[in-house]
Amino acid sequence: MRILHTESSINWGGQEYRALEQMEWLQAHGHEPALAARPGSDIGRRARARGLSVFDVAYTGHYDPRAIQVARNLIKQNGIEIADCHGSRDVMTLAFARGLIPVTRTRHVSQSLKNKLHRRLQWRYGSDHVIATASCIREEILTKGLAPTSKISVVGEWAGDAFFDLSRKEEHRRDVRQEFAVPVDRPLVCVVGMLRGDKAQELLIEAVAELKRRGREVVALIVGSVTNSQSTYDQKLILRAKQLGVREAIRFPGYREDIPRLTQACDAQVITSISVEAQSRTVPQAFASMTPVVASRVGGIEELVVDQKTGRLVGIGDVLAYADALSDVMDNQNATVRMVITARTFAEQNLRLDAKMAETLAIYADLIRQRR
Repeated sequence: MRILHTESSINWGGQEYRALEQMEWLQAHGHEPALAARPGSDIGRRARARGLSVFDVAYTGHYDPRAIQVARNLIKQNGIEIADCHGSRDVMTLAFARGLIPVTRTRHVSQSLKNKLHRRLQWRYGSDHVIATASCIREEILTKGLAPTSKISVVGEWAGDAFFDLSRKEEHRRDVRQEFAVPVDRPLVCVVGMLRGDKAQELLIEAVAELKRRGREVVALIVGSVTNSQSTYDQKLILRAKQLGVREAIRFPGYREDIPRLTQACDAQVITSISVEAQSRTVPQAFASMTPVVASRVGGIEELVVDQKTGRLVGIGDVLAYADALSDVMDNQNATVRMVITARTFAEQNLRLDAKMAETLAIYADLIRQRR
């Protein structure tokens, strides 16, 4: 199957990570994926480094005639059979290719959708099918009448095989603690994601400060890099740690490729997001790694995290609740062990990449078949 993935964002984040992981899987399983991305984009650079086919398309607007023509030409010249669009500008560009191939729109975020007339027309007529990465996204699309039930599927998040491989978990715990100079008597917790306002990593910093006030010293890894649009957010986080007197307890490793290693090494994975989040890629990754999850009740998180069964849930922005939940995870080891075993079993049964890609390919195949 020749599949064109499109992305109009120049930044790197979970959305782009998911699309790239899909393309790598497709190529490894005998398909012919390609990417149409903006020149200079992070996803384009990373895709090329992995040996994937990349086409430059300058998505300068939602209805750029030049981008539309470039996209139509590359589809015809390369025998593309279906497109999967991940961004807002690219899906509007590829809407004008529906006469050539079926177009799928993947919606990655739980951000509120605008219900103006032109938006409704875009959703109804701009694509053949919508893939929502969480059920909450599907429900909002249906509630606002943007697409019929028959045109929406949910393909949630997954964890890659490296997270499921626990053969080196104890080694990772030892080595990561040594790398970041974590004292032997201090728990190590982490949050993984791009450093930006909706991820609200300052909440973990504030929870660490609250735990310190209660007499418990904890070290936190804030893993990720800033985005082009919020390029000084890391400095705001460092300043907040200094203000609260916990700068020595917060580590900023920047962007890392060894997320399975870091996740397996930590005593808890924290999701501090206050908006936009769907199911969060870090939840399945922590489940697979047998690392306890403490997460906010935002977006589609509750579709995976069942409080005190597969993880701990706290109110959005509730620093005291984060501190309470982390203390509970550390103090009640029997309950924590039962929780991570339940989460791991759920991940093994429901959150494997192969299964999610099988669901996705079935959608692609059905759409292609309907056109023939």
